[in-house]
Amino acid sequence: MMNTQSIDQLIKLLETLENVSNQLNDALKQEKEILRSPDSQELLALSLTKKKLVSDLENLTKTTHLFLKKHNFDKGLYQLSSFISDITPADIQLLLSNSWSTIQKLSIENKKLNELNGSIIELNRRYTQRSLDILRGQIGTNSVTYGSKGQVMSSMLSRSVNTA
Repeated sequence: MMNTQSIDQLIKLLETLENVSNQLNDALKQEKEILRSPDSQELLALSLTKKKLVSDLENLTKTTHLFLKKHNFDKGLYQLSSFISDITPADIQLLLSNSWSTIQKLSIENKKLNELNGSIIELNRRYTQRSLDILRGQIGTNSVTYGSKGQVMSSMLSRSVNTA
């Protein structure tokens, strides 16, 4: 069982996890909006922020997991809900429960937003590739050839749009 100091540390860890999760959620929502506009510079800067937040979140999750294991919760974060339900006083239990619930909801929402943004990026990449293929005169050709070292090469027609 944890003492008061350990519970205070756990509260701080969960508050930090919740804060970083919220920041990531904001960044993902901002990314979604930027993907609707042609501002690739802003997207590049945001991707660096997002990468740092994800790294921070991973590190905080590991730290919290190890903290719990150190305090005899063998399953770490996987055992947190049952641990919280046994805590007294009720106000601490409610604080931890609300924070953990928010972290879990943000985790699900962040995963969905990230997958959606990834789909938008992939769709944009396909449109760009298709446009480049058309400009190269590769309309309707899906043939693939291989180079002398076995690498896959797109078929390149000998004419370009300006000579067609």
